[in-house]
Amino acid sequence: MVVLAQFFFYTLIGLAAYDALWTLVMVVVLRKRPSDMPPGFELPKAAVLLCLRGADPNLAKSLRRLLGQDYPDYELFIAVDSEQDPAWEIVHRTVREMDAKNVHVTALRRRLKTCSLKCSSLVQLLEDVDDSFGVVVLADADLDSHSTWLRTLVAPMADPQVGATFGNRWFLPEQGWMGSLVRQLCNAPSVVVMLGAQIPWGGSLAIRSSVMKAGNLRDLWAHAIVDDGPVRTAVKEQNMRLQFVPTLLMANREDCDLSFALDFLRRQLTWTSTYVRSWWPALLAYTLASIGLWTGAILLGAICFWRGQMVEAAYFGAGALVLGGIAPPLWFALDASARSVIRRQGESAPLASRNQLLRLPLALGLAVCIHLWATLCATFGRRIMWRGVTYEIAGPWKIRMLQDAAMAPTPTTQGASI
Repeated sequence: MVVLAQFFFYTLIGLAAYDALWTLVMVVVLRKRPSDMPPGFELPKAAVLLCLRGADPNLAKSLRRLLGQDYPDYELFIAVDSEQDPAWEIVHRTVREMDAKNVHVTALRRRLKTCSLKCSSLVQLLEDVDDSFGVVVLADADLDSHSTWLRTLVAPMADPQVGATFGNRWFLPEQGWMGSLVRQLCNAPSVVVMLGAQIPWGGSLAIRSSVMKAGNLRDLWAHAIVDDGPVRTAVKEQNMRLQFVPTLLMANREDCDLSFALDFLRRQLTWTSTYVRSWWPALLAYTLASIGLWTGAILLGAICFWRGQMVEAAYFGAGALVLGGIAPPLWFALDASARSVIRRQGESAPLASRNQLLRLPLALGLAVCIHLWATLCATFGRRIMWRGVTYEIAGPWKIRMLQDAAMAPTPTTQGASI
């Protein structure tokens, strides 16, 4: 039993050190300042694509910010699910209020059965993007961009080896519902994984037009469930680089309940298991090992203590204490760095409230359970519901839409992130 206890102890210490190392890497990355554009580099004409289904809580605000970019030449292409969709009126009202001339709004005409509705919208929007555009940018309805967002996102393409650039999101819920806190806690390690595996976020993603054409990205989207996974595939196949832009870690302030948080996390992990398949076995093994060994150490430690085997109980208990105890400080370190990035954008990022801090221990326990369940669902599940539509996923390019329904208005108190 002593040997087993020592194995648990050193393995748990190793996992804790591994977590700490990657957290340190992320903190260092987030402290980087944006590089100046090299002399002579001209920002290419940009086509910003926005696909809408349902009225997200802050849609009007997001549209106003997208239309107020400090960028020399860009146009916003918007596809709304239908003219009856609640987003349709919001879009047209906002465009009229801003008297915007660089906007093209259309309803989704062809709902492909071989991909998600979002990818159907992208395929349609690309029909209007001609060869004058040097870069295509994807944005989400919940993107809370600032005036220099587009310029900062495209600037790294001064390096000819960069095929695509992306930012990411950091959840800063205003009310701090339990579901919001769970999603917030689960998002932190996801951001770290996306950095290490070069997994882009489609909510803030720029792609060279030449990469899109060479990688037949439009055809890939016509058979895909999500937008960013195929981008990673196209860039990697051309031996180019995906670059994370740390200064574009964007705040998302939406709140959600536990049910929504579970569905959200399940979707995100399903996209990863589908389009980052080479990494998935390692991610699955890490999740199962971390949770399994930590839980096992607690149970075996309690048994050994009850039997009077104090040496073994000490090994089991110390290992579990180190791995479990290091998680909150690492999360707070990441959260502090992320909030610092958001403040440098000129956005507010207040510290967590006392009520949120008091709920964090329970939220952390729920986050572990929900993450495990979502990981297993992403591994073995083949169907997923996304914004009221059911899809069957048989492979990265084997998608079938099973059920479609009109999008009801989204409650303003419920998060609607993809």
